Amino acid sequence: MKKQVAVIFGTFAPMHKGHIDLIQRAKRECSRAIVIVSGYGNDRGHKIGLGLQKRFRYIRETFNDESSVTVLMLDETGMPPYPKGWTPWLNALTAMTDIADDEELYFYVSEKNYAEELESRGFKAHFTERNFGISATLIRENPIKYWNEIARPFRRHFSKNVLIVGSASNGKTTLARDLGRYYSSPVSLEYSRYYQQRYNVRDDELTGKDYNYLLTGQYRQTADLIDSDSNQGLVIADTNSTVTQAYYDYYIGKTSTSFHSLCADTAKSEKWALILFVLPTGSYVDDGFRDMSMADESIRQAFTELLKELVMRNHPQVPLHFLDGSYAENYQTAIELIDAIYQGD
Repeated sequence: MKKQVAVIFGTFAPMHKGHIDLIQRAKRECSRAIVIVSGYGNDRGHKIGLGLQKRFRYIRETFNDESSVTVLMLDETGMPPYPKGWTPWLNALTAMTDIADDEELYFYVSEKNYAEELESRGFKAHFTERNFGISATLIRENPIKYWNEIARPFRRHFSKNVLIVGSASNGKTTLARDLGRYYSSPVSLEYSRYYQQRYNVRDDELTGKDYNYLLTGQYRQTADLIDSDSNQGLVIADTNSTVTQAYYDYYIGKTSTSFHSLCADTAKSEKWALILFVLPTGSYVDDGFRDMSMADESIRQAFTELLKELVMRNHPQVPLHFLDGSYAENYQTAIELIDAIYQGD
């Protein structure tokens, strides 16, 4: 008797708890399981920024510790649309699956007509009803509502990440903390503050090498929070690569093409749903690490203009809102803007 190799296929845009349950039951009922991630350019996943390659990598990440599950990618570009594409699709699938002589494919499907079609073509198929009352369509329509149903790697795609920027000593860190407390969301604070306190380095003493550490440290800190259990769909970040670049340009100068290239690449990797730019309206406070030359209003304003230019250049597609009121006004405006993009019902 041949060993049965489970095959679970789909678009997985995104993968959710129901998919995971089906795969995990299939791998235990059979000798092993193969997950086929299929799709084409401009499919329903691609339309929301979840292209085939990204879905494939996210699913492979989901099962990275499971030796009995193999994840493969099947590009359907050029194939006739369902239901006419069964023959070329199955030909492509069987060609990519490494099946031994003592093994046979056993398809696990949640569509009865799929099971009937596969069986009519000589394949074995197991039809099982969908569990959990969840679908990828429902998630795409309201990811926050179904946050806990989404496979972990896919959550980083749907996370609403809000960036707060501005010059030093303008209340943005307090705003970030207060918003995080209000929404019960994780907050990525300024990595430079931690770095400077740890090594006892002032703003005007930082070197080019220090800025490399600040850039990578801030990015990794925020990315880790986005992937953390504490993220329930919203992450607040106080500072990012663009702010680090602005300080580098101000103190070091536009001298390093490699650093600016790293800044540009990092900015492209960031995913912001909203940027809140806090304009300098209060007094500049000495915290023991700040360069007090920034207390000069003209210098502070010049830095703000530099940062504006970089934000608009590095994040041209992200909604940008300037906050120039009192702290209470900025806090209320920030809540209204975040509520418009995030509802954790």
